[in-house]
Amino acid sequence: MKTIDARGKSCPMPIVLTAKASRDLQPGGELQVLADDRAFPKDVKAWCTKTGHELLNVEYAEGHYKATIRRN
Repeated sequence: MKTIDARGKSCPMPIVLTAKASRDLQPGGELQVLADDRAFPKDVKAWCTKTGHELLNVEYAEGHYKATIRRN
């Protein structure tokens, strides 16, 4: 699983970095994104819906969000 650390970056950079990293994944591959932007959970959900990828979960712990995405 590939991990992207977008902590300290504000909108739209966490999604820009997510989109870029997702291009390197094979179908079924998973990507974990760390972000502390407050809009990130809503943004990543919308991005997954728009692109057809599956948002497996979004958690908040230790001051940041952790999203796991599966490429479809």
